[in-house]
Amino acid sequence: MIEVKLKKIIDERGISQKQLAEMTSIRPNAISEIVNNQRSTINREQLAIICKALEITDMNEILELK
Repeated sequence: MIEVKLKKIIDERGISQKQLAEMTSIRPNAISEIVNNQRSTINREQLAIICKALEITDMNEILELK
């Protein structure tokens, strides 16, 4: 199982889910589902957009294999 560590990242950076949605143009509901690991799959395009907005270059920073 792959866990998205987005909640930890945005909390550390002081960014709200709403702000991330505005930064990425991804629906707030979709951001919430990703942050709370409520999706069984994740859109690679959305993940790339999030990584770009947060200046993440190493996928290991945002994804964890459990």
